[in-house]
Amino acid sequence: MRSRRKLMLFSAVLVPLLLFSSASIALNGMIGGQKMVDAIILFRPGLDVSLRDAEIDHQYGALNGISARIPLWLYNILESAWFVESIALDERVTLFQDTLDWGVDDVQAERVWGGQEDAKDVVAGNVAGNGVKVAILDTGIDYGHPDLDDVYAGGYDFVDNDNDPKDGNGHGTHCAGIVAAEDNGEGVIGVAPMASVYAVRVLDDRGSGYTSDIIAGIDWAVDNGMDVVSMSLGGGSYDSAFDNAINQAYSAGVVVVAASGNDGTGTISYPAAYTNAIAVGAIDSSHNLASFSNYGDEQEVVAPGVNIYSTMPTYRVTLTSWWYGYSMNYDQMSGTSMACPMVAGVVALIRDANPDLNPSEVRNILQTTSVDLGASGWDQYFGYGEVDAEAAVDEAGGGTPPDTTPPAKVTGLTATAVSHTQIDLNWDANTEVDLDHYNVYRDGVKIAETGNTYYSDSGLSPETTYTYEVSAVDTAGNEGTKSDPASATTDPEPADTTPPAKVSGLTANAISESAIELNWGANTESDLDHYNVYRDGVKIAETANTYYTDTGLTSETTYTYEVSAVDTSGNEGVKSDPASATTYGQDSMHVASIDMWYEEVRWWWFILGYDVYTKVTVNDGSGNALEGVTVYLEMDLPGGGTTTGSADTGADGTVTFLYEAGSSETGTYTSTVTNLVKSGYTYVEADNIETSESLSVP
Repeated sequence: MRSRRKLMLFSAVLVPLLLFSSASIALNGMIGGQKMVDAIILFRPGLDVSLRDAEIDHQYGALNGISARIPLWLYNILESAWFVESIALDERVTLFQDTLDWGVDDVQAERVWGGQEDAKDVVAGNVAGNGVKVAILDTGIDYGHPDLDDVYAGGYDFVDNDNDPKDGNGHGTHCAGIVAAEDNGEGVIGVAPMASVYAVRVLDDRGSGYTSDIIAGIDWAVDNGMDVVSMSLGGGSYDSAFDNAINQAYSAGVVVVAASGNDGTGTISYPAAYTNAIAVGAIDSSHNLASFSNYGDEQEVVAPGVNIYSTMPTYRVTLTSWWYGYSMNYDQMSGTSMACPMVAGVVALIRDANPDLNPSEVRNILQTTSVDLGASGWDQYFGYGEVDAEAAVDEAGGGTPPDTTPPAKVTGLTATAVSHTQIDLNWDANTEVDLDHYNVYRDGVKIAETGNTYYSDSGLSPETTYTYEVSAVDTAGNEGTKSDPASATTDPEPADTTPPAKVSGLTANAISESAIELNWGANTESDLDHYNVYRDGVKIAETANTYYTDTGLTSETTYTYEVSAVDTSGNEGVKSDPASATTYGQDSMHVASIDMWYEEVRWWWFILGYDVYTKVTVNDGSGNALEGVTVYLEMDLPGGGTTTGSADTGADGTVTFLYEAGSSETGTYTSTVTNLVKSGYTYVEADNIETSESLSVP
């Protein structure tokens, strides 16, 4: 018996070597450690059944049933329960159009064959993989699948050694759909939807196989003129025969693409690690390296490999069994197994664009056009970056010819004034499928871009005529002829009759025998012009400030004030609440000045200390020297102490205080007038020229 090294599908939990898909990231998922499935359950008529572990989505009244998320073990029990009329997995139903998977979109494939972002249909004449042969070395293909039946071109089964490579696992069908699911208005659409796919079954229904079968598959690919080989499989260690088979295929013009592996480690699995295989890692929709993806020195490029929606067999296979829980027809899978056919599809587009390129040139194009991720340049996690189909095809010389045809002239433009500052525009919609937006022009100057067929131009001047034109712009940037002009005149500006708000916070304070100072809070109107100031009901001033000093008043007289706000239209707001103040009498007094000095106290040539003098001058309200005022003084000493004293002013209005005893304290002395007292006079501290003075004594 010959010795055979067994290779396993990298998806199932039953085998140690796993196919490069993540079975733990299935559409039905895992909750609380147990596998959950979405089910539709109809109970026998007349029965009222409650399922404890069901997460109910829909309750069917007339049908006596539910749709719910339930544990897989419960689903298995209910399949044979006497009270259940029917039970089935909740299958995905789609519109009759192709679904553009996020991964196919992310590698920009649809921009190649569809000519624009998010396209879902192939444009005739565009690069789409036409004539390129892609061999899927995997578990086989459901060649009767409606999204694969027209692109399937044959193959061979090396597991059973016959010409029927029908998929009994599901993994190969999923990979085939990523490469070339058809443009047929249903299901999904692949990276290269016009490529020819060949099923080379080298792995059994459990997802395992032998190196010898895979080498036979590569040999078959060379003999049958394949352009691309996609291998979402791996395991084991270096094998010289395996390496040689890939080298022979490479020399024969076959581009070999392989998955890097799903161990989440820094070692690329074989066969991806072989020199002439393109090792493909997986990224998620945030362009992070997938947690399961291998990385390392051989990592060449990356591609989307998380939650990739693609074809599944239309009949029950291993992955669509109750144990794995994947859906028939279509489902999501994750793994470097999904990233590998993404890149194989991009290679098919490159070889369609330029069939004369050899594998080395194809690899170079992939490397130089990939979108750099991670550290600048090549790195072990992302290789050269994420493959970019559009850039790669352009580099290969087969990009979609530039669109130079502009959209049609915009028609039906109308302009209508709706206020003194706004004109509304409306026009007919253009019908170009590649229409991107409209340009709006006012008086010959572009003022806006919009995707709508209307636009409101605001912030205009009243009673002014404006002329507008609109043009259409397509996704290639081609601008069509401007519309016929349309003009409108803004309305006259309406009269402003709204007054400002009532002024608040008014205060009045006497500052002398003849002056009172007013202060108030600021109004916030944008059109505020000034404030009116009223004294005893009569307007006396206008000011733009929030303060005013009323002068020339009579002493010992009470005055009452109000303030109102006025806007630029002349509207006057409600007057403030009144505020009153009484001017000082003429018999007022204040400190006019404080002077300090010191004298040295000596004995012979010795300085015994210092005498510190403070002279205070007091004036009356008219500024005249005032005699007989008792001045109260407080002096702060350098050592932290305080001394006080009082004395009366003389005929010149001054009094001098002496701090003596030959003080030896040096530092700062501060004298402060704390009060002035004279019969018949009021001390108005606010009128003080100064209230304290400091002196440094060395």
